[in-house]
Amino acid sequence: MSDNGRQDPFGDKHGLGRVAVTALCLGLVCGAHLVILVESSSRRTTAWALYVVVVCSFHFLEFLSTALYKWRDLSFDSFLVNHSTAYSAALAAGVGEFWVEVPFFSPSIPAIVAGLAIVLAGQTLRFVAMATAREHFAHRIMTRRDASHRLVTHGVYAFLRHPAYTGWFWWSIGTQILLANPVCTLAYAWASWAFFNDRIPFEEATLASFYPDEYPAYARATWVAIPFIASEYS
Repeated sequence: MSDNGRQDPFGDKHGLGRVAVTALCLGLVCGAHLVILVESSSRRTTAWALYVVVVCSFHFLEFLSTALYKWRDLSFDSFLVNHSTAYSAALAAGVGEFWVEVPFFSPSIPAIVAGLAIVLAGQTLRFVAMATAREHFAHRIMTRRDASHRLVTHGVYAFLRHPAYTGWFWWSIGTQILLANPVCTLAYAWASWAFFNDRIPFEEATLASFYPDEYPAYARATWVAIPFIASEYS
């Protein structure tokens, strides 16, 4: 924070400089790969361009959803480009596998179509979940209930109790099917499952403590739609 009360534009996560540069980079990379996609004459180029576009779109939509529905929490972190070391390593592994394998075989049309369909379904589910929860959605699990927080049980939450997690789980796997990465498809499925198998039970225990009369009944009437999650309500 600077002396006049304004954020350092690049040193502070709320600084507009960091947000502007990140948005510019995402836009340039996404735009360039849209051009590549339009001009593509090979399956490998098509798969790669689609992958980059959907990853850039994911990070933009994370920021947009926060800006629309929880703007008080809006910062550079809302892009989730700096989510974690594990996330960055997973991206690098997926890209690395694609470029190591692509000289030997190109992604098939069924793989591209199936991967893209899963990605779009997962992304749509996640964004709809955020739009439905609005200010009650948070990227980080709250361990203390805010006075304004409400249990969201309508819309997509009437069927799925963690739709944003479910959407991201399938989105992550879909990106690797799109690239025809057999190793990373399995690795992403395992890593994403392990992450949510740890996170979801903790979040459900927290929500049950916030809403002891409402949450258990709600949870038993809904699904997670991520296989084999260790939930007491499954």
